[in-house]
Amino acid sequence: RTKTTTPAEPEEEDQQQQQHEADPEAPRRALECRGHAQRLGNVGFHPHGGAFATTSFDLTWRLWDCETGAELLLQDGHDHPCYAIAFQGDGSLVATGDFAGVVLLWDLRSGREVHACLGHGKKCLAADFSPDGYRLATGSDDHSVRIWDIRRKVCDYVIPAHSALVSDVRWEPQSGEALATCAFDGSIALFSTRDFSPLGDPILKAHDGKTMSIDFLTTTTRAAAPRRRGLTDSRAARAAGDVALVSAGFDRTFKLWTAEHYADPLDEDEEPDAHHLHDDDQ
Repeated sequence: RTKTTTPAEPEEEDQQQQQHEADPEAPRRALECRGHAQRLGNVGFHPHGGAFATTSFDLTWRLWDCETGAELLLQDGHDHPCYAIAFQGDGSLVATGDFAGVVLLWDLRSGREVHACLGHGKKCLAADFSPDGYRLATGSDDHSVRIWDIRRKVCDYVIPAHSALVSDVRWEPQSGEALATCAFDGSIALFSTRDFSPLGDPILKAHDGKTMSIDFLTTTTRAAAPRRRGLTDSRAARAAGDVALVSAGFDRTFKLWTAEHYADPLDEDEEPDAHHLHDDDQ
């Protein structure tokens, strides 16, 4: 279903113009999209860059045009608040997860639901496709991460990854040989996608309180950097441009983590290191 976005009110546009004239360098709202009846859950950009999707507690997810703000697609099918969303690499499939733990796969070419991934016992709050598009990782309030085979439509692995709600899951975007996860117990974890065994310490304490999100950072200098097993010294790696992971916490910090070989575990005498960036550093 399609729908045209409601334009901003004239008074709001006048207020934005006045603020911009008072401070030309201040951020200016470029687009406003209206349509959801309740609070938003998450936002994700289509891989081609021309559209983005939003999930909502109104049980729907919607696709919007980045240039015009027009609503391109409205999908309902969840029976509980819709939260997680992820696009397959070529943009043809979308995965959405809800507060009942149900994960639905959608074909953007037809606009239809094509499969329901059932297995999580509680809320599904995170999802990410592998770089090859054949597998999907989902994280849940049941403390687990599930790996779904998209072609066979089965769950291949259940990873008891954390001791609290899993807030984010991310595939390494180039080789796909590692999966990073984080949770509300303040931890992050790294797994080999060959057999989903832990890489290094099974759980690393990353933040005081909840770890909200995690992602990989890729660099062109990684291949030229000196090789070590596991996590490397932060200062030396930052100088070489070899930051590998970034995590954000409810403690108002984000941290940069370095790793060279995702397929090799930490040596016993090596300790993980992180660079703390507090409010003043941001």
